[in-house]
Amino acid sequence: MSNLHQVKRSLLTRPAGTDNNETAVELWTRICELLSASIPEKAFRTWFSPIQPLHYHERELHVGIPTRFFFEWIEGHYASEVDHALLSTIGEGASLRYSIQAKHGDRPRSEPSAFPEASDAVLLAESDSEPAEQLQHAATAAGLNLRYTFDNFIEGPPNRFARAAAYAVARQPGKTAYNPLLLYGGVGLGKTHLLQAIGREALTQNPRLKVRFISSERFTQDFVEAIRNNRADEFSARWRSVDLLLLDDVQFLVGRDRTQMEFFHTFNTLHQSGKQIVLTSDKPPRELRGLDERLVSRMGWGLVCDIGPPDFETRLAIVMRFAAEENVDLDSDVAYYIASSIENNVRELQGAIVRLLAFSSLTASDITMQTAQHALQDLLRGRGSVKLVGVDTIQSLVAEHFDLSVDLLSARTRVQPVAKARMIAMALSVKMTGLSLKQVGNHFGGRDHTTVLHAKNKIDEWLATDSDFAQIFQQLEHAIRSRTL
Repeated sequence: MSNLHQVKRSLLTRPAGTDNNETAVELWTRICELLSASIPEKAFRTWFSPIQPLHYHERELHVGIPTRFFFEWIEGHYASEVDHALLSTIGEGASLRYSIQAKHGDRPRSEPSAFPEASDAVLLAESDSEPAEQLQHAATAAGLNLRYTFDNFIEGPPNRFARAAAYAVARQPGKTAYNPLLLYGGVGLGKTHLLQAIGREALTQNPRLKVRFISSERFTQDFVEAIRNNRADEFSARWRSVDLLLLDDVQFLVGRDRTQMEFFHTFNTLHQSGKQIVLTSDKPPRELRGLDERLVSRMGWGLVCDIGPPDFETRLAIVMRFAAEENVDLDSDVAYYIASSIENNVRELQGAIVRLLAFSSLTASDITMQTAQHALQDLLRGRGSVKLVGVDTIQSLVAEHFDLSVDLLSARTRVQPVAKARMIAMALSVKMTGLSLKQVGNHFGGRDHTTVLHAKNKIDEWLATDSDFAQIFQQLEHAIRSRTL
């Protein structure tokens, strides 16, 4: 139990001098004076300066925070300092309530019902209106996290079709030809985000819709538990009565024959009743070895969509969105560095931002390129992508491979062999140096970022379609890494 909870429960009297009519602004100003004396300046500016006092009533101070992450970080690292400041300023029985506040006067973003039960601080509901309460209640019953929406899903070429199909299903569950809808792709590409967004959007349209989100692992555990307690019939009845079934990671049903049989019958019942089924998987159905053939066949009745790794522009947009959600004005060079470093996993992009924020706060350092490289070195080490090397090293090895002068890579000549070698060197520089597109361009005769981006995209195209070229590119990349080890 946290100190804040102890204050709220055990200390009931109010000390002399505390005035219930003091404004929230005055109280928060005094609290910040105490916090700034006990917390490093950089950490205070990062985590407490953006907080806005809202109102104060009966020893309860309400403040607005930019994002959920602010709450989690403050609770995890500065709870005792906050408690001390509350006691000193408001007195015994003081409490602090947080709510997410959107920027620039926009309507607050939707958030899950509450922060983890282990925490005793409170995130206020963003709206006391009945529709918001209905949505929150329905989402909790459905097993949804309301943070996952279509609005905050970053769309790009590799996921555009899947997002469009998911949105169509969410708007009219059971009434489109996409039943079932199966989304497949690698880890961390947004499958679960879309699955949850479908549930949220469907409930926004109709809060009384019976929506259920569950992972295949949890579905199996609950089914085994039902069998153990002789309640298999209750389990079947519960899952066969939903309007929208959202099953995550269907690949985990492989090898679990009895659970597959239960899901097969659930699938049939729902489909025949015109209810919507949406599934996610790490592979297309036909590649799920060990899954019942009848189940595989039924998964192909509707629409199967793949979600591929995000391209550079999409990754960059994701990085900037995550940074904005955490109220961080991220330098473009740092954003380029992160987007170039992590190529195949959206979840890791978010993790990189969180790690960078944590490092910056704990070390009281500004978020610069040097800070980012130092903070993320363990995260990036050994992943087989970015190695921090110099552009000159890359230029030297590429020029040597193509038997060219290094100076030609920065020259204005467009002779085909030189142009191709230049594009390869640019693409390798973007991938391996951590520099921004503009910075890379400066190393190639002052070319602008659009030229570098074009080169990178062209190289990606050749890598995907020309195996001989891909082999040459990989050999060059290996040679560069070997020289810098």
